[in-house]
Amino acid sequence: MNINSVGFLLHEGWLNIRRHLWMSLAALATVAVTLMVLGGTTWTAYRIHEIVAQEPEQFNVIDVFMKPATSRQDTLAVQTALKANPLVRGVTLTTKEQAWAKLGSSDPTLTTALQDNPLMDRLQVQARSSNKVAQLAHWLKTQKQFPEIMQVNDADYEVGVLVGFAAIVRNIGLAVALALAAATLLIVYNTIRLTVYSRRREIQIMKLVGATPWFIRCPLIFEGLFHGICGSVIASIALLIAAAQVSRFTETLHSPLIAHAASAIGPVQVFTFLGITGALVGLAGSILAIHRFVRL
Repeated sequence: MNINSVGFLLHEGWLNIRRHLWMSLAALATVAVTLMVLGGTTWTAYRIHEIVAQEPEQFNVIDVFMKPATSRQDTLAVQTALKANPLVRGVTLTTKEQAWAKLGSSDPTLTTALQDNPLMDRLQVQARSSNKVAQLAHWLKTQKQFPEIMQVNDADYEVGVLVGFAAIVRNIGLAVALALAAATLLIVYNTIRLTVYSRRREIQIMKLVGATPWFIRCPLIFEGLFHGICGSVIASIALLIAAAQVSRFTETLHSPLIAHAASAIGPVQVFTFLGITGALVGLAGSILAIHRFVRL
């Protein structure tokens, strides 16, 4: 197959798309929506994984709140005892006066309305490794020798919420993406079928003059690839714009957890992943239709 043949086949494929413009637009839109859902759910699940993996120190901290009536001397004694534990890397004390001053700087109206400081001393206990957090938190919660401790908050709940949310997004997103992928295959399939039907006489003539099977099939395959690749470009651009808006929104939350977790996914990865996926979807629809309706 020479260059002239390739140009002719591409031209024939483009004519096929123009002949059934509305079906082609429907296939293109469906591919774009399918890839947006698939890309969005995959990116969200992977982003949550990145946050957990890149910020392990955020999940190694256990917050220990002392009872309001606990004296500063007793709090310091608990801090010293916790530092002696081999599972503990360090213990940082935030006094209720420091917490009150910080609250006053962020929300003066609240501290003005309250006559007394209701906050408690807090000990931030840093575990030596993330796999020791649960063991250390259990020790703190059951330790009878620390009656001054009122509450122990570890990161198990936050990690569970993140992992659970990622699983929900992944499962629902994949289910929706699979349903849309099936609809996309059906639309591409019907579009190719209409092309085969409208060009059935041309196909018969090409067979009679000795055209090879691949010479007849190539314009139809190109048509399916066009839907898949162009749909992936639209989906990639829309996904990157949506991701930029979400990133700006999360920055306004001033979350120390999200702010320092850089993402390894960029435009190149998005275009590559969705481009390959879109091409495979379009190619699959074309091959199914060709196998069913083109008898060579």
